[in-house]
Amino acid sequence: MVGGHSPRWPGLVWALLHVPVFLFLFSGPIAQALRGVPEGFQPWLYPAFVVQAVTLALAIWVVALPLSISRRLYRWTFPVLTAVATLVLAIDARTYAAVGFHINGFFLRVAVQPSALRETGIPVSDVAWFLAEGLAWLVAEVVVGTWFLRSFTSPKPVWRVAVALLLLATAERLYSGSVAFFGGPGVFAAGQALPLQVPVRLGKFWEGLTGRKVLGSPLRGVTGESAVKLPPGIDPASVKFTKRPDVVFILLESARADYLDPKVMPLLSARAARGGTVFERHYALAPTTYFTVFGLLFGLEAHKLDAVVGAGRKPLLFRAFSANGYQSKFLAASSVDWMGLREQVFGDVKQSLETDWPKNLDPEQTDAAMLAEGRRFVEQAGDQPVFVFLFFVGTHFNYTYPARAARFSPVWDGDGILKASAAPGHLILNRARNSAFEADLKVDEFLTWFELKRGHRPLVIVTGDHGEEMREQGHVGHGSALTVQQLHVPMVVMGDGVPVGRLDAPTSHADVVPTLMALLGDTHPPESYAAGMSMFEAPQDRFVLTTVGWEPKFAAIGKDLKVSFNSMDGGMGGVTLTDPFDRPLPDAEAKFSAAAPRILKLFGK
Repeated sequence: MVGGHSPRWPGLVWALLHVPVFLFLFSGPIAQALRGVPEGFQPWLYPAFVVQAVTLALAIWVVALPLSISRRLYRWTFPVLTAVATLVLAIDARTYAAVGFHINGFFLRVAVQPSALRETGIPVSDVAWFLAEGLAWLVAEVVVGTWFLRSFTSPKPVWRVAVALLLLATAERLYSGSVAFFGGPGVFAAGQALPLQVPVRLGKFWEGLTGRKVLGSPLRGVTGESAVKLPPGIDPASVKFTKRPDVVFILLESARADYLDPKVMPLLSARAARGGTVFERHYALAPTTYFTVFGLLFGLEAHKLDAVVGAGRKPLLFRAFSANGYQSKFLAASSVDWMGLREQVFGDVKQSLETDWPKNLDPEQTDAAMLAEGRRFVEQAGDQPVFVFLFFVGTHFNYTYPARAARFSPVWDGDGILKASAAPGHLILNRARNSAFEADLKVDEFLTWFELKRGHRPLVIVTGDHGEEMREQGHVGHGSALTVQQLHVPMVVMGDGVPVGRLDAPTSHADVVPTLMALLGDTHPPESYAAGMSMFEAPQDRFVLTTVGWEPKFAAIGKDLKVSFNSMDGGMGGVTLTDPFDRPLPDAEAKFSAAAPRILKLFGK
């Protein structure tokens, strides 16, 4: 220390005087976050936000400690540091309000692309004004801050106060984690509205202490901070279908896009060619059933799950069918019990959901039992239009099929996951293709019977919940990576009035609900209830967003570019540019530069 009293105490006080400024800057994001929190729990978070702002001030003070070795140097540099930190937080607050996540490497890489900010909706004039305001703030901070640090240098127990504030910050994280247990995922998401807040989950602790299960989804990677923006939603009673055909929604477990081939699924391929549209660039929202079924039936990206569950929302689609006089039946041979999917997605229709099948059936036989139940439902339906949801499991690992479907050989024998880890990928793929061939036979048999029974063609949607990798990029199965094999799925829409042909604009499961609503004649704009759009209106230059779900890895996929990146929480493991099939792309940087604004907009929905 160079003469006189230490400047650390006035420095700490000066930093803490910025707490109201930080709260003001993030008032918009905080208000946004609170909209996803159950009303009774919102007041519980107000003190937490104050402590979080204090934590930010303490962090700035700690960073500047090495400068305090010289009182004169500290007087000038610490106000500059607090000014710059405040300006960075101001940019972060605006970023969070615009796109739903804090500044990170991905955002910075996008932002430096030519015209990125302007095309994302931030005009040059706003940037100029911000720079002018920032310069004025910097000057004011230096003038007032140096005076403050020079005028108040009396010794105080600075270390005791600093340690007390650190303990307070720790207590706040534990407090917020506890409130999240009782208040749900929306509370947890709101706790990330200010930056640098270490996510703390206390689900297991409170489960053991109280005996109750944690509310919502047990996410570990996606904190929900990018999910605070949700469509406003619409009243199901306001949905008016001007057309009321029967609807059959077929979901094939683990079905890859390349299964929709005349050799693997010849009957569905022929049906689509005669009377439907094939969407060639369709993607699951995640490589896992839990996340992608959520997004598929809500019309939202998978990373919105925390906020949706926290806000207590239910799928619009089911209620809309009910409001328009449909009888509905939900049949799932594949499990929807895992991780609360039954409650979170099918909670409104539990009385119409059948997912409990005899345990002694193999997956292919379970599919047969499911279809038999579907026939029983249709036979007693009467004149009302019906909505039938069928979730096939036979195409799931380990890909069971009867002798009639043994089309591809040689095959892996299907003997357990441990042996699969050592089996050649092409043998596993052949077995999976045989299971898809069997599913094709079952789907065609059911649709043929349905048309004869009902006397007309239904509106049919056929897709996969996610894909499956057979060691093409080092993985077996799904849920591990954002590879084309795990994400690219078949998508066929068939029925009277559906155009015949193939479309190759990028589409995703977030588009399925808007597509179905539009085909049935509803006129609500999709953005009022979903993140997607009608697949028939998808532009060629569009990007769709996918996520692993279990960990913060995302990919934006366009027609000729795929941008893969890690963590929306601030840490970046790099950005990888490829074509949509994960192949090297010679002009990747140029394509990324042109597409960056559109990619950034994906997070602002």
